[in-house]
Amino acid sequence: MTSKTESVHDLVFQAILRGDYRPGDRIPAERDMAVQTSTSRVTVRRAYAALEKAGILQCRHGSGTYISRTTRGTAHPNGLMAVLASLRDPFALEFIAAMEGELAAKEGFLILKLTDQDPQMERIAAGELVSRGIRNLIVWASGGKYDADLFERLRILGTNMVFFDRILPGDFADYVGLDNSGAMDAITDDVVRRGKRRVIMVTHRDLGADSDTQRENAFFACCDKKRLDGEIHGVPWWGRRSDDLHKILPPAGDEEPPAIVCVNDELAIEVKQSRPELSVYGIDGLPEAVARGIVTYRQPMRRMAKQAVELLFAQQTMGDNWQAGRYYYKGELVGGGIVSGDRRGRKTGGRPGKK
Repeated sequence: MTSKTESVHDLVFQAILRGDYRPGDRIPAERDMAVQTSTSRVTVRRAYAALEKAGILQCRHGSGTYISRTTRGTAHPNGLMAVLASLRDPFALEFIAAMEGELAAKEGFLILKLTDQDPQMERIAAGELVSRGIRNLIVWASGGKYDADLFERLRILGTNMVFFDRILPGDFADYVGLDNSGAMDAITDDVVRRGKRRVIMVTHRDLGADSDTQRENAFFACCDKKRLDGEIHGVPWWGRRSDDLHKILPPAGDEEPPAIVCVNDELAIEVKQSRPELSVYGIDGLPEAVARGIVTYRQPMRRMAKQAVELLFAQQTMGDNWQAGRYYYKGELVGGGIVSGDRRGRKTGGRPGKK
C-alpha cells in the first residue's frame, strides 16, 4: 500500500515528468502542498526531503523549494536499459543486437520501445518507461521535432541517457554517432579518384536531423577543398519521392554525368534503381547497397553500440562529476572494389567514460 509520503513524492515526480514544472521552477511551499494534497506538512516535508536527496529538488532556506537544474549521473544497480528507436532504420537490428550482447556481458537486460519515427510516440514511450522505474535510456530520436524539454526533465528526474545518431542533445545526454566529416571526406576522395568533377548531394528537406546537417556542411567543405562543382537538393523524408528525384537527377545521355552522393543508403538505393548507370554513393554500409553497385560508407554499428552501453554504465558511477560528451566514430568505404577507413573513434566535450 502506498503511504501518504510516497503519494506526494509521486505527485511531484509526475508533475515534473508532464512538464507542469520545469528545471528552476519554484514549487508550492510545504503548507500549500499540504493543503493541495490533503496531507500534513510533516508528510510533505518528508516527500520533499526524499526528492532533494535524489537531486530532483533544491531547498533554499528563506527562498523556497525549486526544481533542480543540476545534470548528473545516477546510480541504478538493476542493470535495466531501454532503447527508444524505430525498426524502420535498416541497421537498427544490428545496433540492438550489439547492445544486447554488451549488456549480457554486464548482466544487464534490454527493453526495446518502438517509436516508428513519431515524436509524439517518443514522448509517450519515454514517459511510460521512466514512470515504471527505468532510468537508463538510449534514444534514437526521429528527427528535429523531438521534445528536448522532456529529455532535459528526464535527466533532472535521475535518468541516464545517451543519444545515438540523428540528434545532438544538449548537456543532458551523451551522444554517439558517425564521424560525418570523415565519411564525406572518404566519399569525395573516391569521387575525385574516379575522375568526376560534378557532384550532387541528395538529402532530406524535412527531417531536421543534426546528422544530415553535419553531412551537408561536410559535403560543401569537401567540395571547396577538392575543387568539386557541388550542389545539394532535398527530397521528402517520408512518402513519394520519384518526382523530386526526376527533377534532381541529370538527363539520360548526359556525356559527363555527375556523381550522386546520398545522405543515406535508403536514398542511394532508390536513385540506383531509377538510374543504374550513375555513380551513386551512400552512407550506412548496407549489403543491399553494395550488391547494387553503390559505394557506401559503412557505419561501425557494433563499436558505436558498445560505446553507448559503456557510457550509460559510466554515468551511473560518476554522479556530479558527469559531463555530457560527444563521441564520433569513423567507418569505412565499401563497394566498387573499395575497403578503406580508420576505425578509431574520437570524442569532443565532457569527460571520458570509465571502461
